[in-house]
Amino acid sequence: MLVHAHNLPRLLWVALISACCAHVVACGEGATTTKQKQLTSNATSSSSNGLELLDPADDVMAGVGESPTQTNTLANPTNKAATRAPQSKGAATSSNATSNANSKNVSSKGRWSVMLQTFSQPDHVDRAAAFRAQLVREYPELAGATSRRVGKGSAIVLGRFESPDDMAAQAELKRVKAIQRQGQRPFGGSMLIRTATDDASIVIKPFDLRNLRAKYPKVRPLFSLQVAAWSTFNEKGVDYAPMRVNAERYCAELRAKGHDAWFHHDEDSETSVVTVGMFDRRAYDAQSTLFSAEVEDLMRQFPANLLNGEPLLVPVDASNPSGKTKAQPCRLVEVPET
Repeated sequence: MLVHAHNLPRLLWVALISACCAHVVACGEGATTTKQKQLTSNATSSSSNGLELLDPADDVMAGVGESPTQTNTLANPTNKAATRAPQSKGAATSSNATSNANSKNVSSKGRWSVMLQTFSQPDHVDRAAAFRAQLVREYPELAGATSRRVGKGSAIVLGRFESPDDMAAQAELKRVKAIQRQGQRPFGGSMLIRTATDDASIVIKPFDLRNLRAKYPKVRPLFSLQVAAWSTFNEKGVDYAPMRVNAERYCAELRAKGHDAWFHHDEDSETSVVTVGMFDRRAYDAQSTLFSAEVEDLMRQFPANLLNGEPLLVPVDASNPSGKTKAQPCRLVEVPET
């Protein structure tokens, strides 16, 4: 079954998937509804396969006639922190009762939580774990606090809610802010923040696209070829968990066939992307609008960009959406910084 672009709900799929992973550089042959990203590199095209990717520090051409490229990043952690204070006996009784009542309304899949503390240091996972252990000892009414990923760090949060306007979320925020010790409100600066679904202590999986960025931290831009995506399109009642599973399964299948495949999960758009290969700025020449030979070879191996496991049909002529269609080609995307 082929998926027609005009049948996609609400958001234009091209924009949604592109935002999920990173900036789109260009599509393959044919019409596209996404403008080509204007890179100003004058270098010749080359692939990273069998070659060292260019490090800007070693590139004598860096900065000559070039404009810096931008990438999507995850939300930055808030700097507001909770101040710990000694526990007074008997202070937790009524708060625990309120917490238990609110927990009935907490969503197991919601990504909004009450923030208690954030950590952005390199060892943020360990710091968050240690802080939580001390927190629940001093504040039994916060025993439900967990550590979650937020941007490039970790946050100690409470509860999981569908939205910041959720009545249960507002009630929990009010309860936390009202906690007192020795006349002080140590969590008066708490707020509702959006977090990742992953626990902060969970180790990033080997073929997560973030590991590719970590492998080449100084290579900018760093590209990979998007070959597939799974998305709920934020439709109510559609579970995102199977989308993640499908993307990771497809990535594993490509790896088994010898491809350098990666997956990337975007919680906000509920979209999971699979990419293949790694390329530096020589992968695409903006002046000639030509890809390197290695990128073109990879595009021939993956002629169709898959959506939820099926080729997505797009108009051959963008000005005539009801006319002839063809499978949307794969696209070169920039690996995000986070």
